[in-house]
Amino acid sequence: MKNIIHKLSESVANQIAAGEVVQRPSSIIKELLENSIDASSKNIKVIIEEGGKNKIMVIDDGSGMSKDDAVKCFEKHSTSKLKKSDDLFKIKTMGFRGEALSSIASVCQVELSTQMENNDIGSKVIIEGSKIKETSEISKNRGTTIIIKNIFYNIPARRSFLKSDTVELKHIINEFQKIAIANTDVSFSFYNREMEIYNLKKSNLSNRIVSIFGKNYKEQLIKCDEKFDDIYIKGFIGKPKNSKKTRGEQFFFVNNRFVKSSYLNHSIIKSYGGLIEEKRFPFYLIFIEINPKSIDINVHPTKNEIKFEDEKLIYNIVHSSVNKSLAIHNVSPSINFDADVNFKSIRIKEYNVIDKDSKSKNFAKNKWEGIFEEAKSENMISNQESIFKEKEEKKEQSNNVPIQLVKPYIFKQLNNKVLIFNQSLMHERILYEKYKSNFKNKKSNSQQSLFPKYVELNKTDFQLISEMIDEIKLLGFDIDLFGDNSIIINGIPSGSEEINEKDLIESFIEEMKLNNEKIDGNKNEKIIRSFAKRCRISEEKKLEEGEIKSLIDQLFSCEISNYTPDGEKIFIQINKEQINNLFNV
Repeated sequence: MKNIIHKLSESVANQIAAGEVVQRPSSIIKELLENSIDASSKNIKVIIEEGGKNKIMVIDDGSGMSKDDAVKCFEKHSTSKLKKSDDLFKIKTMGFRGEALSSIASVCQVELSTQMENNDIGSKVIIEGSKIKETSEISKNRGTTIIIKNIFYNIPARRSFLKSDTVELKHIINEFQKIAIANTDVSFSFYNREMEIYNLKKSNLSNRIVSIFGKNYKEQLIKCDEKFDDIYIKGFIGKPKNSKKTRGEQFFFVNNRFVKSSYLNHSIIKSYGGLIEEKRFPFYLIFIEINPKSIDINVHPTKNEIKFEDEKLIYNIVHSSVNKSLAIHNVSPSINFDADVNFKSIRIKEYNVIDKDSKSKNFAKNKWEGIFEEAKSENMISNQESIFKEKEEKKEQSNNVPIQLVKPYIFKQLNNKVLIFNQSLMHERILYEKYKSNFKNKKSNSQQSLFPKYVELNKTDFQLISEMIDEIKLLGFDIDLFGDNSIIINGIPSGSEEINEKDLIESFIEEMKLNNEKIDGNKNEKIIRSFAKRCRISEEKKLEEGEIKSLIDQLFSCEISNYTPDGEKIFIQINKEQINNLFNV
């Protein structure tokens, strides 16, 4: 009988193992920066190209390595952090598994140069696919420089799953921010090609936050400081009025290691109960210092998950700390000054009524006449009819105009049937086709705001908007980049409902971040759909008769008038027989 079980080759086994550690370029950045921190570096420089897919360089001034260690560090499970199993329960370093460099070397081309202090000679190692190609002696400054090239060069299938440079850069910046936040005693610089993204000097935590997220954070930070036995909670939370529609600025660090915890996140959101609107998220940056013996970080290869010996205790301490900080600062629900009519931006009430001579109007007319054929016959009154009959007909017509009875629904009677429209979905379809036409014709119309709106973003969000600003302009937004991390909005697409530009941009960014894996597929389509949904009129808006008629005219000039781009039904039709059935008539 033929044997079917065989042992995998070492190279294949290494590539499989590497998949757990090296998921994308940002995974490599995380591991290399953690190694630099563990080497007591005080200055770290990061340089990337093509979203890190083709090149990543990390330069530090840490302790460096000997010639033997420079080779040995690429061997699987080689580490200076652990010596025995008990050490797993008192880990204070960032790395400890001895898997990172081995995994990186199995799927990338790696060049490492390192020199220890007081040594005249350093070492250089070149390795590809886990195989050492060259070792040599060099002379350099103290520290380590490691260059990673062509991630997944030997696994084309894995490389094809990497996203655009923009998406990969966003992930890299996110990892860089976490390391920089947790190590304020280290100076960091970050370059995308030759463009400087960050230059962070050694500072305290509040200054590091402002350097990363922007000057406006200086006024919104509330300090947290709570101690319970050997558990210490410290950091900052944001004022409720500065909460955002976007996630991504919520950070937990346990013994200086970034961790994800929906459980602890709930404890903070609970503290803000009643202070922020639903689906808005406060800024927080919380450090938890705890005895390493009370936690287990050996849960996942990325080391982002953690187990606490007493999770409920940590939950309650975090909750108490945030509650106390909010109370000390007398935080209460903020007043929405934008709601004051005296300060509201003036918008022109228009729904872009189509010109009578346009082709789209003719198209709308033909389509509309087909649906309302019966209704039209109601308006044909013979000149020989009596005055009384004519008055009765006019009265019937006046009662047969489309009306908004129950928000967001518009009702239109057509002889023995009724059409019921959802006004928000109507407007979404209209805007979608308008924006799509703008993209096709490379032109758009804006209505200017009374006052320009400035929106300050963090580096990640600013980078995302920068890559899409030309497409956003085609929608009809008069928008420009302003400074290093802000945008200025001078106008919005004509025909849009009154909107809060800041909320609009933040919610758009949030959607792009949540679905960034899919951005590459059809970026324009995603942008058009997203803004059509966000710029549509509110379900609560009271419409005038002319506005309702304009919406109906525009809807039936669309290529598709019965469904939204996402497939939601825009209107339904009910005839008299169906109504009778409801009453068992």
